[in-house]
Amino acid sequence: MAIKVAICDDVPVLAKAIEELLLEYDSSLFEIDIFYDPLRFIEFLKGNTYDLFILDIEFPTRSGIEIAETIRQNNYTCPIIFITSFKEYMEKAFKVNTFDYIVKPVTKENLYPALNRAIKYLDIDDSKFMFTFNKVFYSLSFREIIYFEKNKRRVLIHTPSDTYETMLPTRALLSKVNDNFVQVHTSFIVNVRYIKQISHNTIVANLNDKQTVEIPMSRKFIEPARKQILMKLRDLI
Repeated sequence: MAIKVAICDDVPVLAKAIEELLLEYDSSLFEIDIFYDPLRFIEFLKGNTYDLFILDIEFPTRSGIEIAETIRQNNYTCPIIFITSFKEYMEKAFKVNTFDYIVKPVTKENLYPALNRAIKYLDIDDSKFMFTFNKVFYSLSFREIIYFEKNKRRVLIHTPSDTYETMLPTRALLSKVNDNFVQVHTSFIVNVRYIKQISHNTIVANLNDKQTVEIPMSRKFIEPARKQILMKLRDLI
């Protein structure tokens, strides 16, 4: 499965240089689109999305931060890597859930470690969570699923854009998910990628760029769950 990458930089020679570095990294891994005009790119994003974004921050008409804000309206978890000449943008950049931040010039030495992390984060090889409800078949990427909510055999599957339902016992559900999911309560199994905060007996997870949800951790699961979550988060950073 190829990673769909969008590069947005109004300096064509710089955008092409980033593309060449990506192709040199692995020419078979990436599908790359280049955009030179941030306004046209924002319009294009209304009906399209990518797995990975590499954005310049400084444009004459629009900042890369504004592009990221548009991306985050529909895609809260995709990696965004900012390219800039100035470190003073760093604080604003991380407010839009920036994955990484590279100060020009872009080289193998500063881009490839960010790509390594992004590829690991995207978990490109992960399989789908497949289920049926009311005789309709569904297939969701594990990356789309924030958490599962159990009530006996009934399972609610929460994603950033929708909630699905199926019937499945807990043991069968746990056997189907990948190792980014941690059971924190008899009724809740959470994707660690969405976890924002861990407190004494609750987890706060991101639903989107503006909303979060508080998920309880039960006494039975709290210690092993906290250890699993911290280990997984360390692996993803």
